[in-house]
Order: sequence, then structure tokens, then C-alpha cells
Amino acid sequence: MKNKLNKLTSLLLALVLMFSLCFAVTGCGSSSASSGSSAAASGAASGGTIKIGASFPLSGSVATDGKMIVTAIQMAVDEVNAQGGVKIGGKSYTVELDSEDDQADPTTAATIANKFVDDSSMMAVISSYNSSCMLAQVGTYDTAGLPSISPVATSPDLSGSSAYFHRVVNSDAYTGKLDADVMKALGYTKVAALYEDDDYGYGIYESFLNEAKAIGMDVTYTGTFVYGQTKDFSTLLTNVANAGVDGVFWGGLITELGLYLSQAGTFKADTIPVYADTGCYSPAMITEAGDLSEGLVSVGCFDLSGADASSQKFITDFNKAYGSDPSLYAALAYDAAGTLFAAMSSCTELSREAINTALKTVSYQGITGLNQFDANGDVSKAYSVYQVKNGKWAPLDLKY
Repeated sequence: MKNKLNKLTSLLLALVLMFSLCFAVTGCGSSSASSGSSAAASGAASGGTIKIGASFPLSGSVATDGKMIVTAIQMAVDEVNAQGGVKIGGKSYTVELDSEDDQADPTTAATIANKFVDDSSMMAVISSYNSSCMLAQVGTYDTAGLPSISPVATSPDLSGSSAYFHRVVNSDAYTGKLDADVMKALGYTKVAALYEDDDYGYGIYESFLNEAKAIGMDVTYTGTFVYGQTKDFSTLLTNVANAGVDGVFWGGLITELGLYLSQAGTFKADTIPVYADTGCYSPAMITEAGDLSEGLVSVGCFDLSGADASSQKFITDFNKAYGSDPSLYAALAYDAAGTLFAAMSSCTELSREAINTALKTVSYQGITGLNQFDANGDVSKAYSVYQVKNGKWAPLDLKY
């Protein structure tokens, strides 16, 4: 009897060992087949990684805007990856962002463009902040057939510059004209025009001046300043104060306008209201100038006050990611990424050329409006007027 029990015990132990080995090595039986099938399916659905580039100023006087822009792009990247990535030809691709600091310098921007085109895994680029930087890059991207989208570069010289260039922000040919129309509607009749002495500044000034002449608004004094270099605005302020104008058009960016406003009182120009082009429509303008920004008027295609549901969601999400409210340029950058991903998702194969072809017909409704490119790579979005009231940008009900 004892021998029979020992044999039975040995048999049971052998069976237990056999099943244990089965589970350890293969997961056993039908479960193993199911697991292997699932892994194979997952491998077939994964296409790997899509790399996109970003070239913006992450250091220097406009680093705040540059960092906001890259944060917004990364938000869009994280969101699409959380949803399974970009799907092309039945495969899902994880998006990887390569962000470079162009320091708002055209020479540095050109070097970055060469780096991007030489990387065969780079499928598209979101760039650039400065029109001068974008103009330094666009030819390189064109030669290499690398599609690019700019959320910010507004120079009219970029329109039609390349079949591979697109932008989700209106050209200065539109905004400069709008600036003049808004100033006229605000009651200004005789103004001074101050603009940044570069591609962006001259483009916006030329468009503004042409429209001012057409609508009978006198531009009696014109002055220039150098982005990132002009610190002393005494000469400009003296001339503005003596020009007998009832308003100032500002065709430049935040840091310089902050300096201008901080020095205006010394030259008795602080009572002359300033209207700023869309480059100053940002919470950073209020941070830079404080109470001196009160009453400032500008235009944009995104409501920084968060009056509607879509803008409020983006503002809330951006605050979580960055720790402060976004700029208009951050909203445009978020849309640039969304537009790119929408175009990619309509492709049947992954290549630079396929993506660029898709961009020509993409229609993406974003938080800044409809992103749809014309033959010149431009968009046409509706802009609204905003004014700093009680330390915040608020919509201004104005007919123009």
C-alpha cells in the first residue's frame, strides 16, 4: 500500500512539474497562441517613429515666446501619441519632436535647417518664430523637399516662396492692412509708425502704410529700431512727442515695446496711445510692461481671455504644462502641429513628399480658426480686436 502511495505521489509531482514548466516557458496551450497572435498584430500595426523638427528661439530676448511655442507643439505631440500615434497606411507611428534653439538668428536658423534636411528620418518641420529666420531656412527645405509649417513667420516675402512652405498665421499683407483699419476705426487721424528694422518689421509697416494712405489716415512720422539691440528710445520718443500725432503704430515685439513704454514718460510721450501689431498680443506683454500696458490695443485669431470652450480648454491645459497662460503664438503652434498630424493621417505612405502633398489639401479646424492653405501656402483667418483692461487682454467690440 505504501509503495502504491509513493508511486501515486511521484506521478502527481511529475504532472505538477510538467504543467509548471509548460506555463513558465510558453504560457501554455491556447493562451500561448493568443498571446503570440496579439503580439504579432501589435507588431504589424506599429510603424515605428515619425520625427518632426522645431526651430525656435529658446534663449535671448524672445525666449519666453519660443519656449511657449515649443511647449504647445509638445502638448500636441503628447496628445496624438496618447491616442495611438499618427496612423498612415494601416500602421501607427509614434511622433518624436526634435527641438532646436535658433536664438532668433538667421545664421543659426540656416544651420539648423541643414541639420534637419540631412536627417533622413525627419519628415516635417514646424518653424520659425522670426520671418528673417524662416527666410533663411525656406530655400534649404525647398531643395530637400522637406515640408515646413510656420505658426509665426508673417513676412509677405514668404508667400509662394516654396511649394514646401506653409503657415497657419496670416501674412502681414493682411494684418498690416487690418492694423490701419482698426486704428482708423478707433478714431486716429494722424499717427507715428515705429517698426522693427528687419523682414518682419518692414513687411508689416509697408502693408500698414499703404492702407493708411488709402483710407486717409496720415502717417506723419516714421522711425525704426533694431530687435534685440535698441535699448535707448530717447530719439524716437522725442520725435513722436514733437510730431503732433494722436496715436502710435507699433510694428515690433514685446521686449522693445516694454522699453519704449517705460521711457515714454520722460519725453512726454506717455499720453500718446499705442496700438501694437499682433506680435505683442500676449500675456507676456502685460508681464513685461505691467500697468504701462493698460489700454494697449492689438489683434489676434485666438481669445486669450478664454471666453469660449475651445480656447478655455487650451488655456487650462497649457497652464498645467507650462505654468502660465499661453500666447497667441502658442495657440498657433498647437494648431500647426494639429494641422500637420491631420495631413499625415490622410497619407497612404510615409514620405516627405506624401506629407507635403497632403498639406496642400488638408482642412483642419483648430483653436485659431480654419487651417487650409492656398496656392501660396497661406491661410486666411478672421482676426478680432483686443485691449488690455485691468491687467488682462479682453475682446474689444469694434466695427472696422
